[in-house]
Amino acid sequence: MNASPEPVIPSRLRTAVERDLRPVAPLARPAIRSLALLPFALLLLVASVVAFGLRRDAGALGVMRTWGASTLQMALGLTLVAGALREAVPGTTLSRRALGTSFATAMIAVLTITWMTWSASPTRVSPRAISYVWRICFEATIISALPALFVSGWLVARAFPLRPRFAGALYGLGAGLMADAGWRLFCHFSDPAHVFAAHTAAVAVTCGLGALLASAVNWLRP
Repeated sequence: MNASPEPVIPSRLRTAVERDLRPVAPLARPAIRSLALLPFALLLLVASVVAFGLRRDAGALGVMRTWGASTLQMALGLTLVAGALREAVPGTTLSRRALGTSFATAMIAVLTITWMTWSASPTRVSPRAISYVWRICFEATIISALPALFVSGWLVARAFPLRPRFAGALYGLGAGLMADAGWRLFCHFSDPAHVFAAHTAAVAVTCGLGALLASAVNWLRP
């Protein structure tokens, strides 16, 4: 049986392809690329304290429940961004178990930090100020997360995510956790009703914004 003849590529097509070829620098490992977010993460950790001061019950909470817990939450946020950067590279996408573990770990971390803070210093918002305090914490967490969100989105867009919504949700969640890690150091209230309705809800919004941003960038990609 005769082998099929090799296809003949027109010279004009070959010339056009060769003209379009450009050298591409290889991407660094996700953990290395995520270090671009470290300055933002550190700034978010201290910005609210520098601007407004440390929460009033910091003495009752101690260093581990204030700076220690927030530093761990910041580190978790950076880890999620690194996961998003790995998810964005074809051939290294995360398994469903890894994705589930990432989101579950974030949820467990928020629940644990909230419980530890509340058990050491149960502080509630005055009924007359609930709406005002909620708006400040909710909006400030989202706004402060935006720079880290956009930088993460740019880093992910440099790759070619096959599942942009997953990558976006991961870096959106990471940016939200980094923002909340700093904002909780200023917020004077540990009541879980306030934390979940304002802080955690804002983190969930940034997670959704990340998914929308990554999907939009992927759709606009030429």
